[in-house]
Amino acid sequence: MSQETFDQLLRRIHQVNDLIGATSLLGWDQQALMPQRGAAVRGERLATLAGLAHSIFTSDETGELLDKASDFANGQGDDSFEASLWRIVKRNYDKQKRIPTELAEERERAANAGYEAWHTARAAADFSQFEAAMSRNLELTLEVVRIQKDAMGAEDDYDVLLDDYEPGMKASDVDRVFDRLKEATRPLVQLVAERGDDREQLVHGHFPKAAQEDLSFTIARQIGFTDDAWRLDVSPHPFTSSMAINDIRITTKYVEDFLNPSLFATMHEFGHGLYEHQVAESLERTPLARGASMMWHESQSRMWENLVGRGRPFWTWAMPKVQEAFPDQFANVTADDMHRAVNTMGPSLIRIEADELTYNLHIILRYELERAMLAGEVAVSDLPEAWNAKVKDYLGLDVPNDAEGVLQDVHWGSGSIGYFPTYALGNVLAAMLWSRISSELPNLTDDFARGEFASLRTWLGENIHQHGSKYMPMDLLDKVLGVRQLDAEPLIDYLTAKVNDLYG
Repeated sequence: MSQETFDQLLRRIHQVNDLIGATSLLGWDQQALMPQRGAAVRGERLATLAGLAHSIFTSDETGELLDKASDFANGQGDDSFEASLWRIVKRNYDKQKRIPTELAEERERAANAGYEAWHTARAAADFSQFEAAMSRNLELTLEVVRIQKDAMGAEDDYDVLLDDYEPGMKASDVDRVFDRLKEATRPLVQLVAERGDDREQLVHGHFPKAAQEDLSFTIARQIGFTDDAWRLDVSPHPFTSSMAINDIRITTKYVEDFLNPSLFATMHEFGHGLYEHQVAESLERTPLARGASMMWHESQSRMWENLVGRGRPFWTWAMPKVQEAFPDQFANVTADDMHRAVNTMGPSLIRIEADELTYNLHIILRYELERAMLAGEVAVSDLPEAWNAKVKDYLGLDVPNDAEGVLQDVHWGSGSIGYFPTYALGNVLAAMLWSRISSELPNLTDDFARGEFASLRTWLGENIHQHGSKYMPMDLLDKVLGVRQLDAEPLIDYLTAKVNDLYG
């Protein structure tokens, strides 16, 4: 109707996103700083904030403003801030309007309880201490599916959950990509298993936490972390929260007998943080000030972790920094030695420590278990057994305990079912993007070897990050690469070449 009506809608959206930002801050604090006994009250406060945000956002007043602002917003042009905001708010409103506020609050409460139960059960390596919380999260998830499936026109129960993380994507799309990845990956895993060696011993030893922390900050600051807009802290499971474009919180973990977790968790989470740090500031305090989807987010984190951090050029710059941090362990180690060590391939139990080749199998087995749970084919009580069987099938490993098996990830404890496939989809997208980036920035490897990463940050900012979530995921793919479908072949080609290089 008018600019005034749109401004009224915008004020309401700002209010909702301020509440979401406060929830994010409390969630970050819970995982990074909060004493354990604060969990019960924290859970109630998170539930209250989630309920308030949901109630305001799904109110009839919001719906009326959306209806009245439609003509004005969409009259500004498809790529305008107004039209983009209206589209995503309308889509989210229609979905969330169907969810009762009481259910939204209970899901937040159950996620908080699930996180605490997971933390306790993982420490004890005992799934039975987590089973009740997991069952409650699954029960509430199935209630959401029941409410949303027909209204969304979803063909598969999993489509409902996947849409929360990957708008518009179907389980059938995931199946197509994952079936191809499985087909191509398993022979490479077998080849590596036959030719494995002890090269990874270089990154095992004694690495004091304080020295790892200094090294993590050194690397983070070199690639783009700044003290005035970022924090780097510690959590049991590394994660990123962006409270605002200039308030980015990332965490890592330090394992004193293994260097890889801190190095690559830091770079991985930096990739997530950079995405939302480089969103156009005009999108602040709106749902547009975030990544287009979790697949797009994971493409950025996995790009920095693997395509940058596990590349030879990076280690030309980074090796002297590692030697300075740990002179006794690395005095006579070359950049090429380190590159081979951090690219050790072969089956392992822990997803976040997995190499690029086997990582996707870790994701595929989780995705298949989620599908089975939704279909009632695997009961929560049977998850450890089902998990262990899939690890044996895909990775050839026996799982010694629940902490190194079904309890290693926080996602199910936090109620996040439908999230896992986006990790491997992010790998696929990262490889597709890297082909374009490498052709447009031919001096990139020389830049990395000198410790210069600004050209990559700039390309990502201009082509991807600045848009935030203005575009649906496949619309953004079309805008950046000129295609509308994921293609596993660039990732398969990259992995095949890497295996031949390192193990041929």
